[in-house]
Order: sequence, then C-alpha cells, then structure tokens
Amino acid sequence: MLILNKTAGVFSKPSRRKTDEFLRSFNFHPGKLFLHKLVLGIETSCDDTAAAVVDETGNVLGEAIHSQTEVHLKTGGIVPPVAQQLHRENIRRIVQEALSASKVSPSELSAITTTVKPGLALSLGVGLSFNLKLVDQLKKPFILIHHMEAHALTIRLLNKVGFPFLVLLISGGHCLLALVRGVSDFLLLGKSLDIAPGDMLDKVII
Repeated sequence: MLILNKTAGVFSKPSRRKTDEFLRSFNFHPGKLFLHKLVLGIETSCDDTAAAVVDETGNVLGEAIHSQTEVHLKTGGIVPPVAQQLHRENIRRIVQEALSASKVSPSELSAITTTVKPGLALSLGVGLSFNLKLVDQLKKPFILIHHMEAHALTIRLLNKVGFPFLVLLISGGHCLLALVRGVSDFLLLGKSLDIAPGDMLDKVII
C-alpha cells in the first residue's frame, strides 16, 4: 500500500470527462450472461502497453498490445521518459481494444488489475494512474500485481502445473530463482546481485 500511495501521489489522474468519454466508447451487451468472473488486466511495467480480459478459468477472452520496440531500437535502449509518454498516448486505446475484442463491457467486469512493481517507475505510474480512475468510476475491486510473480504464474495458464514448482525468471532488470508454493506464496532462493542478463542485453548496441 505504501508503494501504491507513493506512486499515486506522483502521477496525476485522468479527468472525469475523459474517463466518461472512454466508457461511452464501448458497445454494451446487456443481454449477455457470464458464468465466470471476468478480470481486466493492464500492464505498463516497462516498454509495452498491454491489456487483456481473462476469466477465472484462465481463458483469455480479448487482448491488445502496443509495442515500443521500434522506437527504443533507435536509441539503443529504453529511455524511461519516452516509454512513459508512449504509454500515456496508447493506454486508453489498448484497453478499449482488449475490451472490444472480448465483447465484455466495463460494467461486466468482476475486478481490475494492474502491475505496480517492479518496473520502470515512470511507466508503472501511467498504468496506476489510469487504473485508479477507472476503478473509482466503475466501483470495481482493484488487484495489485507483482510483475515477477505474474511471470512465474503464467505457465499455469497454458499447462497443468501444480504447486510447488521451481521457476527461473530472466526478465529485464530482474533475474531470480524461486520456489512457487502458491499464488501469493514465493520463496526466493537467489537473485542477481548487480545486473540481470535482460538488463545487460538492453544496453548492448549491436
């Protein structure tokens, strides 16, 4: 909660008028009946703006992504202020595309989630600011997501992997080995001391 409050205090929320316009842009389907809980997930931890609607069984109903790769290739690595601006320019559209692809209206969501750590602070702030306004408008539960824990659990969306299991994560500025004992139960066995392989590769100009 401390991280959430500190980050929320740095980044301004979008105006109510913009949020209202955003919500009105969807085609609602009031006659549909969903038997599963539906969650909208929004990711802005680094250089890609992504969103998806997933049900409680792990089915991805709709997703969208805006990649910043081309822009950052020109500078030989990710420039945080540039990544932040690109997130700001694309997050509304990406969320709208994910919801439209899933044929789920905002009012039908059971909860909204977003990555709050770890990652680039400027990028994380864009997603958090957008989500706080959306959660306030829709009055939905807000679930805070740990970036690396989410990576570790992704395997369970595609395969029947039971707990506990061992995971090696090599992602951006992080490299760690952990024992996954449950959805929110991780035993950290080791991590990189100074720089992770992904972070190193990002700084290499070929």
